[in-house]
Amino acid sequence: MQRKLAAQLAIQSGLEVVSFEHFDCLVFERSETLKMLSPHSRRMLGGRPQDRRVEGDLIVIFKEDLERLRPPSKRFKFGDFVTFMPTANFPSTIAGSAIVEGEVDQDFLGKIHELLKALPDSKAEWISKFGEDFFSRTPTDRCVATVRYLRARE
Repeated sequence: MQRKLAAQLAIQSGLEVVSFEHFDCLVFERSETLKMLSPHSRRMLGGRPQDRRVEGDLIVIFKEDLERLRPPSKRFKFGDFVTFMPTANFPSTIAGSAIVEGEVDQDFLGKIHELLKALPDSKAEWISKFGEDFFSRTPTDRCVATVRYLRARE
């Protein structure tokens, strides 16, 4: 189901899909970092079972941490991530997230892109924005710091 949704959103948006061991991601930016959304659908509160919306996780990894699984697999894995944030942390992503006839509003994808674009592209930029100790923090602490940073920009 998750891979199918990622494929549908990729067709709608023209974005690249990267397949990992257990999920697929839409790639919004590719530089020293890959800025991605791992989408999944959730039933809409108060709606019918078929009424669904997209939410997911914003994932940022360094390109150098991307590793292909053994052939013949076309999937990847990564050892560590820079940050990982559920979209539920950003109320602006809720508008337009309803899946209507297999598609979401372009505004939803635009909001996701704005959030990811606001994040640094290089390791030096991450350290400059978030401090020398950023990469030694726990994943949860890195998530909290990046969510605060992005919320201040919304």
